[in-house]
Amino acid sequence: MKLSKLKILILCILLHTFNPGFVYAEEGCFPEALRSSYESSSNGSSEESTEQIKPSGFVFIDQTLSMEGFVQRNPENNSAQDYNYLRAMDELAFQLSLITENQAFHKYAKDIKPVTSDELNNATSSEFYNCPGSVPASECRNLQSDLESVLSIAAMQPDGFFVIVTDLFLKNTQFFDPKSNIKKSLSTVFDQGQSIGIYGVKSKFNGRVSGLPSGSIYENAESRAFYIITIGKKNQVLEFKDNLAKDVFSSVNEEDINFTIYTNDFVLNTVTPELIKKSDLNKGSGATTNNVYPERYNLHQYDLKHSHDPILGTFDLYNIQLPNTILLSEFTTNVTLFQSKDIYNCKKWKQLENIENLVSVNQNGNLLTVEVFGKNNGASQKFKRKRSYIANIKVIANNIGLNDDEFWLKDWSFTSVDETDLIQSSPTFFPTLNLSRFSTMLENIQQSEFKSLVPIEFNVAVRMN
Repeated sequence: MKLSKLKILILCILLHTFNPGFVYAEEGCFPEALRSSYESSSNGSSEESTEQIKPSGFVFIDQTLSMEGFVQRNPENNSAQDYNYLRAMDELAFQLSLITENQAFHKYAKDIKPVTSDELNNATSSEFYNCPGSVPASECRNLQSDLESVLSIAAMQPDGFFVIVTDLFLKNTQFFDPKSNIKKSLSTVFDQGQSIGIYGVKSKFNGRVSGLPSGSIYENAESRAFYIITIGKKNQVLEFKDNLAKDVFSSVNEEDINFTIYTNDFVLNTVTPELIKKSDLNKGSGATTNNVYPERYNLHQYDLKHSHDPILGTFDLYNIQLPNTILLSEFTTNVTLFQSKDIYNCKKWKQLENIENLVSVNQNGNLLTVEVFGKNNGASQKFKRKRSYIANIKVIANNIGLNDDEFWLKDWSFTSVDETDLIQSSPTFFPTLNLSRFSTMLENIQQSEFKSLVPIEFNVAVRMN
């Protein structure tokens, strides 16, 4: 009996509805369990991509006398740096207004005091940097700012955006004194999903460096670093940094400016099954490309000989991670493998259990090399001929790598042990007391809060010849 064209059309529609793998004779059926790897794909950020309400902004400026040298000019200063601190103070209120709804300004030394926007303008003059009346004149030069109280305020307001301007001179006791709340406040900041940015900038300096461990004063510095510490959501921290780089520090030499962000949200651009590029994987000898599955699955798909070279994936963490973060490390893989005798029959796919060592990953700095299958891979050598396989591959970061000794926050630092030799060397650039310890504290807190994550996931389909 002949079927009319209308009946044939209806039959095709019904077949498509109840068995989508049947309709396209040349299109393989995809394991149902893997469809979720596409549906759950996202582009990394845990913060909403939709426009957010601007936060309130809070500024705290260190007013201790050791900061005064940043605002005093001296035509005989031959330092290669410019008066970058003056530039920053002149622009600070405006730059903050670009990313915050409203702003409140403060100065701090032994205590924290609010200042008006008019008073903030004095931050570019010596009169802003003075000794609180509650401190004896003899102790003024050795007074160190109460950074821990500022950090405590930031920890209590997770929805705010905080900017702290300071020379970051910190006493030894601020790191191990049980009464110090610095570590506790920083841990709270991470727990609440906030990020901490540290912008270090070298600037001309004409004044006395006080607050040294010995109580002495150094008067030969021609340049020092000041620091803009920001606390808030990671996108806000990065936006503020980018605005400063573009509008305030664009002419500063590369060696005189640095930025690092500490965060628990490391990934900006997750590599997913939907987003992986064809160029991210490269086939070796014994592998030829096929097109069994349509483009919508974005699969890397090959016909393999048993004696094939591994399929290699190369990924640059600088393209995946949030800029200026410590690199992820200690990578492992998790592979889910499916096998089928007939890829055009959806019911023929079965998941294989206890398959290990199919994929390996190696790290060299910011570069990851993922090795998939291969003739020297004992697990893949067990693949059966005339079978098809699909592997869902997750690359897992299990730790972060602490920064090495050449990290800028450690390079710009000195400790009480170094003071005598440092003074005797008569440096024109005077480094920052205990900056390396502050950096190490942040790194250790960040590492203790770290949870394993998957920055890379993709699917590979192979047919064994």
